[in-house]
Amino acid sequence: MGVLAGAAIIHAVKKHMCCNRVIPGAFKSFSTSFKHRQIPPKVKSIYPDRQTFAFRHDHPIWVEFDKPMNNATITKETVIVRSSASKEPVDGLLDIGSRMLMFRPYGEYPMDESGAKITITLLGSETGSGFIMDERGIALDGDEDGKPGGNYEYTYKIIR
Repeated sequence: MGVLAGAAIIHAVKKHMCCNRVIPGAFKSFSTSFKHRQIPPKVKSIYPDRQTFAFRHDHPIWVEFDKPMNNATITKETVIVRSSASKEPVDGLLDIGSRMLMFRPYGEYPMDESGAKITITLLGSETGSGFIMDERGIALDGDEDGKPGGNYEYTYKIIR
């Protein structure tokens, strides 16, 4: 079927060209600029799993992104780690690579008598402190709706 359609098009073009006629608009080449929608960066994975984390009171957290990130936008103001047992963010070392970040607390995570919920938040929306973006300048899709913006949150539970 495809060969037959191609032969019909070639025949039509030759017929119009042989008699000094103008080629119909449908056969002329055209150029249209297509805008490619830029896909925002997302969190690809987070380590460790919740079960491993539950019994380590000082475990680092690793976050892997699906695109190379702008390291200047990954700061203690845009990566916030909190414990349910404290009003203040957890203080720690933030180590950044092109597609990875690692947060290691300086000590044990704050806990109460039963343990605590530890939440890491990555800011993808402007909060006054900035937000995380990739090397193209596109904000993190933290809420995974396919559009730039939104904060990413992941919660662990540690047991005393």
